Amino acid sequence: MIDLSGSPAPWPDEATRLWADRVALAARQADLWTVPAPRGDEVLREALAGQLGLPVEQLTITSSLRATALTYARRFGHVVLERPTYPGVVPVLAGAGAKVTRASWDELLNGAVGDAPQDTVLWLTSPGRNPDGATLTDEGRARIAELAAEGYRVVVNETYAWFCGHAGTPAGADSAGTLHKLRGVGARLGWTAGPSCFEEAFPELLGTPPSPVWQRAWGLFFRDGGLDLLRDGLLAEVDAAKAAFRDRLASAHGIAFPAFDGPNALIPLAAQAPPEPGAPAAEHVEESALAAFHEEGFKVVAARHFDADRPALRATFFGVGAAEAIRFADAVARSPRIALRLRCQGHT
Repeated sequence: MIDLSGSPAPWPDEATRLWADRVALAARQADLWTVPAPRGDEVLREALAGQLGLPVEQLTITSSLRATALTYARRFGHVVLERPTYPGVVPVLAGAGAKVTRASWDELLNGAVGDAPQDTVLWLTSPGRNPDGATLTDEGRARIAELAAEGYRVVVNETYAWFCGHAGTPAGADSAGTLHKLRGVGARLGWTAGPSCFEEAFPELLGTPPSPVWQRAWGLFFRDGGLDLLRDGLLAEVDAAKAAFRDRLASAHGIAFPAFDGPNALIPLAAQAPPEPGAPAAEHVEESALAAFHEEGFKVVAARHFDADRPALRATFFGVGAAEAIRFADAVARSPRIALRLRCQGHT
């Protein structure tokens, strides 16, 4: 089974050896076991700031993106969350008492957000949004700056900057993110960065950040070349698989699949009548396509789980080789409901 569902891939051996060595080094630093670091370990903060182009004095370490979301939900009455997007923050935002509404980027950037700016958070993911690989254009980034100047609190989830470079957080916006996509949920580290993020998040930071020892291990790993090892290996393999997928569709099947940033892409599905009146049409289309791909040996994910506005499948090219990506492209082209949709959208 070729897994394009988003499961993390193992690290290269060289990166694993460096990681293990830096864990041991961090464990031997006695002060890390006794001295609090409420903003986060200074080595990790310096390393992340350098990699992401963030002001180190504004950067705070959290345990995850969900932990970061909790602060915004506690402080603001309304959160406008992009769609489609990763749904993991939704129960956190709603559970903490915030009103959560969903809006496309067009709706969000054009001001269709309702409530008073001072009580409203606008939440977007860029670069390389999950599930469709979208990245804010220069025009979109300028509009973010305008909304922030109007008083909206804008949060840009930059989790996928590792995969597609980083143009810098839009002016006036807070940065948020996680290391989970570099190693899996076991990484248990995230960040938030903005002029007042630390002071606002202090109640959550009293008990939720990861151990300073764990943070220092990651900081040493980054400082001493770990991310370069991942870029040369794991992250380069993502780029190679994406290129192989799009090149195969174009050269062998005459389908120009649109470019996407990051590891995730949406594969659109053609409409199809549900098996019985009243059945959810989008769910039927997606489940039928999932089953067909599963029979061919591919595991993908239904786009409805990301609040997509039309039937589609999400494919993640993380841990997938170029040869496997080519096989997937051939399967996509063989599927009438997919190839038809791509051609109807002008991807020919």
